[in-house]
Amino acid sequence: MSIENPMSGSDIDTLRQILIAKRQRLVQQVAELESMHSKLLEVLVQEVPDDEHDPDGTTAFERAQIRSFATDARARLAELDNALNRVDQEGFGQCVECKKPIGIERLLALPESVRCVSCSASGPARRLGWKT
Repeated sequence: MSIENPMSGSDIDTLRQILIAKRQRLVQQVAELESMHSKLLEVLVQEVPDDEHDPDGTTAFERAQIRSFATDARARLAELDNALNRVDQEGFGQCVECKKPIGIERLLALPESVRCVSCSASGPARRLGWKT
């Protein structure tokens, strides 16, 4: 079954540019986080261990937090890459659940979206009784 894309070529070009810009920012963010993590590890290796070193676990917490941020950024990067691969394919902008158009406003805000607002809210939000 073929679906017509309700978005114009201009809309798709705009979404592609947004995706590319978001991807570039995330690549830079991942690089910065990895650099920060490496620097923390270097400091840890250079310090002489003693019983009083990092008694509250701050360094370990910072490393774990930076690792977590980097992991999240890499996951978002994968979503953006997936969206960039789909942007020119038939069905881009169509909800994967209800098959209705996602809506240009949502795609402009979150171009990596694969669900419309209704279907996105039909998961945990609806189970918690939130109105959509």
